[in-house]
Formats: sequence, C-alpha cells, structure tokens
Amino acid sequence: MSENGRLSRFWVQDLTRPAFEDWLENEPEPIVIIGIGAIEQHGIHLPLGTDSLGVHEFIHEIAGRTNSVCIHPCWAGFSPHHMAFPGSVTFSAETLLNILLETIESFAHHGVKRFVMINHHGGNTQTMQLAAQIAKRKYKVMIATPSGPRNTELSKKIRDRMTRYFEVHSGPRETAYALHYFPELVEMWRLENWESGVIIPDQLREYMDPDREDFELVNQVFHASLPPNTEDITRNGQYATSDPRKADPEEAAASMEESIQFIVDFIELWKTVPVPKGYKD
Repeated sequence: MSENGRLSRFWVQDLTRPAFEDWLENEPEPIVIIGIGAIEQHGIHLPLGTDSLGVHEFIHEIAGRTNSVCIHPCWAGFSPHHMAFPGSVTFSAETLLNILLETIESFAHHGVKRFVMINHHGGNTQTMQLAAQIAKRKYKVMIATPSGPRNTELSKKIRDRMTRYFEVHSGPRETAYALHYFPELVEMWRLENWESGVIIPDQLREYMDPDREDFELVNQVFHASLPPNTEDITRNGQYATSDPRKADPEEAAASMEESIQFIVDFIELWKTVPVPKGYKD
C-alpha cells in the first residue's frame, strides 16, 4: 500500500498503519485531502447523495495524482434548507464544524501539516471556511480550500449558464456531472414531462441576466432577496430554469478534468513552499 512513501491506495481507511506511517515518514510534504458533500434532495432524477458521491470521486482522483491521503469523513452536510423534501439529511453547523475540526486534529496529532478541503455543497461553504480559520490557529496546520479554474473558455461558459439560468442545483450542469460519475444512479426517465419548478418572482429573474450593465449590483440584490428554504424557491427541488435533459456528460468530464488538474497543480506548487515558522511546534 506504501513503499518508500509512494502510495498504491489513497483512502485512509484502506491503508494499514505501517503503510500510513511509511507515507508519513517518506513523503516529503504529506497532504490530507478532506471531501465534504451532502445528502439532500436533488430534484426527481438525481440521487440524494449527489454531492457526496461526486466529491468522493473527485478527491480520490486528486489524491492519486499527488500521492496524498484522502478522507470523506461524513456523507451528510449542512442542508436545513432542503428538509421540506423527504430523504434529505442535515447536520447542524456545529456538528459539521466539529467533524471537520476533529478530523484535522487527528491527522495533525500524527504530524500532518498540510490539508486540502474540497466542498461540493454550497450550504457547507461558510462552515468549511470557519473550520479552516480555527484549525490553522488551534492545531498549527496549513489549510487550503482551492477551487478553479475560472478563466478557461469552458469554465466561463458554464459559469454564464449558472448565472443566466440559476443552474446551481439539479439542472443540466449537475445532471451532467452525475451522468459522468455515477450514471447508474440517475433516473432520467422521470424527466419525461419535465417543466421548470422555479418560483422566483419576475423582478428577481430579470436580475439573473449577466448581460446587464448593472449586473454586479443586481446579482447581489438577487441573492440577498432569495427565500431561505428550497420549497419557497422551487416546486420540484430543481433550482435551475433550464432543462436537465440537455445535460452533456462529455462537457462535465472535460470540466472535471480542468478542475482536478487545477487542484493538482495547486498542490504540487504548494509543496514547494516551506512550512512557515508560525505553523511549527
């Protein structure tokens, strides 16, 4: 599983203790990658675990390319806004925060100094960022939450759709990722008579247009004005006004490859930066 610090398996739960110790001792800059997702409704056609299933695949690929150890410490996340839809599971923010902190603390206790946290559920973002701030000071470890790229033609195209059609949950973009990663769990047949379930007022819909000259302003007003719970935004659980049947798995595969390679490049560059004095015991 590990020979002279080179891993053949990357999930921490798959490693023997001697294999982990060999990696920790011989990998010049050992990094642990932590995945964060959710178990929550994803419309009528995607599995409840879409976010966790996706981040599970994503971080394992990154770990394999960077000789890192990866862990997905919990399948649920912070999803109280989805609880009107059956099957959704939520932790409190405090529970999720403690799971992340205690995961980091455990590895830090054994000498790991660098951590990458990857989140695939928007509801977890603030909790993840808070965990990063606390852990840096409390455990004297380096924490990164990288994401990107944002400047490729493909990333710009997808980001435009996300803004223009509110394509953030269960729409074509996320459906495409699911069809790429776990097609056997996607029930596209349920979309035969699909129609948009979004119930956003017309005034706010006008603020979704990225071609507006005042888009920077109105887009922030749009997000500040959205209701807090999913059932007040959509009837069917899908946040996108666009048709999920237009999902393109090949586009998703290309997008994922861009994102994976970006984080791989981040990790490899980060490894060249010495651990600052403030993080040393």
